[in-house]
Amino acid sequence: MDFWLDDEERVSKLVFIGKNLDRAELEAAVDKCNYSPEMMAKRRKTLRFAMGDEVECQTGESWQRGKVVALMYRDDEMPPGMIAPYQVQLDSGPLIFAPADIQRLIRRAPATESSSKPPAK
Repeated sequence: MDFWLDDEERVSKLVFIGKNLDRAELEAAVDKCNYSPEMMAKRRKTLRFAMGDEVECQTGESWQRGKVVALMYRDDEMPPGMIAPYQVQLDSGPLIFAPADIQRLIRRAPATESSSKPPAK
């Protein structure tokens, strides 16, 4: 079913109804939701971790060590519009995602003895 006529411009509009609404604040909030390659690049620059970084993720019962394998991760099982900042391959095997880039969910893994030693000659 088409909602537009063949010669009609296809547009969507949001209408906010309320008193004393701050138009600039609303527009800025909606702009943060819009997808564009430029927006995604800007969001990537704000992330704390890069591909390959060793991290620890809070998995509910404990912190588990892993490695960042994707940035700005999305799959079909996620709610519409959700993009996770990181997908992480846990050392124990499973692939998970960190739903937010916050310290209580994902943090830099402490250096291990093998990662802090210089390479052997």
